[in-house]
Amino acid sequence: MKKNIYINGLGNISPQETFYKTMGEEVVEAEGAFFACQEPNYKEFIQKKLLRRMSRIIKMGLATAQKALVDANHPPLDAIISGTAWGCVKDTEKFLETILENNEEYLTPTAFVQSTHNTVAGQIALLHHDNCYNMSYVQGYVSFESALIDAMLLFYDNKAKNILVNGIDEQTEKLGILLERLQCANAETAVMGEGAACLILGAEKTPNTYAQLAGASMLYRPKNKASIQQCLEQILQEANLKLEDIDVVLTGNQDQSLEMALFPEAAFSNYKKLCGEYPTSTAFATAIAAQLLKGDSWTKTALGINKKKVQHLLIYNNHQEVNHSIIVLSKVAQ
Repeated sequence: MKKNIYINGLGNISPQETFYKTMGEEVVEAEGAFFACQEPNYKEFIQKKLLRRMSRIIKMGLATAQKALVDANHPPLDAIISGTAWGCVKDTEKFLETILENNEEYLTPTAFVQSTHNTVAGQIALLHHDNCYNMSYVQGYVSFESALIDAMLLFYDNKAKNILVNGIDEQTEKLGILLERLQCANAETAVMGEGAACLILGAEKTPNTYAQLAGASMLYRPKNKASIQQCLEQILQEANLKLEDIDVVLTGNQDQSLEMALFPEAAFSNYKKLCGEYPTSTAFATAIAAQLLKGDSWTKTALGINKKKVQHLLIYNNHQEVNHSIIVLSKVAQ
């Protein structure tokens, strides 16, 4: 049975100033090959003795989780669900380099243990002493959406009241080279990026609620634009909305002709100009969309949204015409 789901807390590390405040006064532009995150002082959230053994992506995941939990007033968690495509890339690189340098001998296990994709979700559980349902989704460019839909199903089945969901991926120089060789990054797409965004979803709204999660869906290799339109109409119908009800469309697509044809009255913004291109960029989009719906003016300005009244927002991402994803958020009356 479908139920209301609310975003009650969030933490967001991105190339913009989104951790200590909702959005910086000035939009940060990419420098060099890719967008790099503006990271917080991790000592504020993680003990020093633990920090020295943690890789960068684990620090990012733990800091955003802690920030989101504080933001939501520390609700007891029923599930921790993570979405990541690249996983702990730096640790993987480190372990492989050690194998080569030491001729496959005298290897320390730390980098190997921390290189698996489920490390971040596991570390969050260990740090907060949570033995609840713990799952990591590695589904390429729909990893975050897979985690989000899993959380929604838990709410619908009455198996959870509060769930932590995050989307996290890090960029490295070697990964950038590999992506270029595989033609995953090219001049026609947004500059490559990285980020970590964490949401606390709840079955009940609180005084700090940002927005309502009205729906999420994925589409794999649609036959034509009619199939995409049908999927969009279906998810909106399930949320008791129509195409004309959407006020803002956040898109990660260079070609926005389809969205503009379907939502002629909506305001449009390409969110990847703020975070770059990476598999779980929709987690960043969901976080800033929630802030926008709560009324944050800096986020609205950064996205270039001039519409005064925003009630319903749609996030649509399409990666190389293969993986399409749709997330719908609605404003909550305070």
